[in-house]
Amino acid sequence: MGAKFDVVIVGGGHNGLVCGGYLARSGQRVLVLERRSVVGGLSADREFFKGFRGSIPNSPGSLEPKVVLDLELKKFGLEFTRPDPSLVVPFPDGRAMVAWRDRQKTADEIAKFSKKDVTAYAEFFEYLNDFGRRIGISLFDNPPRLRDVMARLKTDEDEDAFAKVFLGSLKDLLDSRLESEELKAVIAAISVTSNMVGPRTPGSPYLLMMRPFSLASGGTSDDHDPRKQYLRGSTGLPIGGMGSVTKAMRASLEAYGGVVRTDCEVSRIVGNANAIQGVELETGEFIEARVVVSNLHPKTTMVDLLDCNGLEREFIDPFDQLPKRGSAFKIALALDGLPVMSAAPAGMERLYAGCQFRLSPSLDYMERAYDDAKYGRASKDPIILGLIPSVSDPEMAPPGKHILSANVWHAPIDLAEGDWETERDRFGNRCIDVMSEYMPNLKDLIIDKKFLSPKDLEQEYGLRDANVMHLDMMPAQMFSLRPVPGWASYQMPVPGLYLCGSGTWPGGTVSGVPGHNASQKIISDLKALRVA
Repeated sequence: MGAKFDVVIVGGGHNGLVCGGYLARSGQRVLVLERRSVVGGLSADREFFKGFRGSIPNSPGSLEPKVVLDLELKKFGLEFTRPDPSLVVPFPDGRAMVAWRDRQKTADEIAKFSKKDVTAYAEFFEYLNDFGRRIGISLFDNPPRLRDVMARLKTDEDEDAFAKVFLGSLKDLLDSRLESEELKAVIAAISVTSNMVGPRTPGSPYLLMMRPFSLASGGTSDDHDPRKQYLRGSTGLPIGGMGSVTKAMRASLEAYGGVVRTDCEVSRIVGNANAIQGVELETGEFIEARVVVSNLHPKTTMVDLLDCNGLEREFIDPFDQLPKRGSAFKIALALDGLPVMSAAPAGMERLYAGCQFRLSPSLDYMERAYDDAKYGRASKDPIILGLIPSVSDPEMAPPGKHILSANVWHAPIDLAEGDWETERDRFGNRCIDVMSEYMPNLKDLIIDKKFLSPKDLEQEYGLRDANVMHLDMMPAQMFSLRPVPGWASYQMPVPGLYLCGSGTWPGGTVSGVPGHNASQKIISDLKALRVA
């Protein structure tokens, strides 16, 4: 029998740390258990090669300002640098669309492709923001039931917007409002990268609503709030990489008495139909707790780890039947110099190299990527989101060197032919070929390369199915349907067991909102128990 805590959190990813930070501030004795040697999950600092550092995600563009403020992350070392421009999307014809932090400069970029779309673009996102305000869904509340969402549709305009955004396709929505195919591609990439869908898939516009929902939720804001920027800009890049975000979260948690243990793999979550009892580690150590919170995939929690006498199978089956739709692939390149984007004007090569880039040049390109993936093939035309973090933060690579960090989408975890042991290098090198079409000197600079297939991500990070969102962020698995109907408000069928990860409302990205919401539910439930 080990120590006793009020709350044990299984999984030290960012949502687990956020949940623990809020609980520790409320006076709970909190223990976070992480099976790897470092906390942070996908966002943890990683040395891909000696002296070359990065992480799986490249940017915390969705990190909620409220979480940063509440947990005092700046006090605990989180600082941002704000590259300008923040995004470059190059096209095969040699042009590029660039997101500047100044709205007029970005409007000028859009005008190069369509003067009409300068106004149409602003109207399009205000249309989404206005719809978000009208239906009044808060990311910080328990997820609404679908019948409650439908009850908020008061006008024909509301119903039309609901049908287009939640039931229609990205292609249809964008075609109805914009004329530039390039601008449509810039916007569509927001929704088709993490989800394994194409722009013609019904429901594919859903992710475009996350920032409108966030704005409508209140909370806090600042001058660099990415939710208000043209072309969906970034809040900035954390100095020291994404690992700096989770290091600050850990420091915040520990400052309020929370305990973090790494190299601690949980083998069982133990309870009965009446109450949770604690967790057992692989070493055999048992840690007693009134509350256990899992930051892991809902299926991993409820099917693989939960050992609960008396729990009916009817509660487990919906989790066991969750779809398997992950498709993430990771590339890290150690470089002996700075790649030059062919679209960069003379004198601006470093500016273009220092911000995020997206290689997804058209709706048809993205649809072809999905076509391959849905039939179990690694995409011939991969969607690539990349960053060279060492431009804005030279400490990320040795002097004079750089690291390129790229996330690739629509690489299905289960292949129709072969396996990722044989396909990993072939697909990774294909992605380098694609990047070289836009950065012609890239191959000449490569010192070393690292490819992480979907299977590698699953095995190393515990990222079930290589789905960075845990579950697709599509209407069929949102609101009161996430992760399964009847169990969407963080508490699970066993009293004292909760979920706080990306498989809960409002879903994935490095926002911290699921961790925040789970903590508030737990605090409320514990207060109710004390009163009773």
